[in-house]
Amino acid sequence: MSNDDGRVQSVRNAWINALRAEVLRVGRTIPEVARVATVGMWIATYADADGSNTFPGRDTLATLSGCSQETVTRAVKVLMGVGVLQRKRRPNASAMYQLLMPLGGGLDWQAHIHHMTDTRQRRARRLEKERAAAELARTASGDAVRTASAYGVPDSVRVGGSEPESDSPDSVRGRPRIASPDAVRTASASGVYQYSPTSGRDPLPDHTMADHPPQPQQRAGEAAKNDSSRGEGPQGTPAPPAAEPGEQPAPAFGRCRECHIPLIRPGRDLCHGCETYLAKHGRHTA
Repeated sequence: MSNDDGRVQSVRNAWINALRAEVLRVGRTIPEVARVATVGMWIATYADADGSNTFPGRDTLATLSGCSQETVTRAVKVLMGVGVLQRKRRPNASAMYQLLMPLGGGLDWQAHIHHMTDTRQRRARRLEKERAAAELARTASGDAVRTASAYGVPDSVRVGGSEPESDSPDSVRGRPRIASPDAVRTASASGVYQYSPTSGRDPLPDHTMADHPPQPQQRAGEAAKNDSSRGEGPQGTPAPPAAEPGEQPAPAFGRCRECHIPLIRPGRDLCHGCETYLAKHGRHTA
């Protein structure tokens, strides 16, 4: 390669001049190209005249360029992407680089500069800004269903069945309640947990007491007529059936004259209880 004076240039010098021309061409629109070219210039200082045998360490290039080792790695990726540098890895040693002369017109820096600009710090800051914007844009709806966030776990959503919400304040499932202004809910008067008082009742409701069923009162004149029309004996006792010819008549069962309970023995007018009481006391107490 020769310059305008007719002198022959080495591949290394021609590569440096071409890279300098690219920085002057796009350096104002893409400022990161200057930082990439700085790392490339220091790599070229270690190359032979034909642009080969270049193997500076990454820590060395970071010290010379005044940047971090991660920045050196990103700059090498950009140079390899635009086609002016080739890297060959070596086991247990630093990588070896080969300088490549650019062909044609200008290099396509815009397609590969993202390796330099898309850093972890910038990604973290961009993600934080997007999350803050999503928090500001998210609003709660009237039915307490929050819109899901673009990042992370969605907000809380009402759980339960698909039945529509009731307009009544007593809408708590299982326990009707009335909502109070201070967020303390009190049981309503028509709730399911209202019990009648137990005072004055039998403490053992499973023990039924013996009692006579109430009988309607009848007039004095109607009692004898009803008994005769129904074929009943005195005091509502059914009349015994007529005896067949040649048959002993069935004994008549009456009622106790004191307590008026049916008697199980014929021909008696007192039950066993009344007989025992009268035998001890002589008469019933008034």
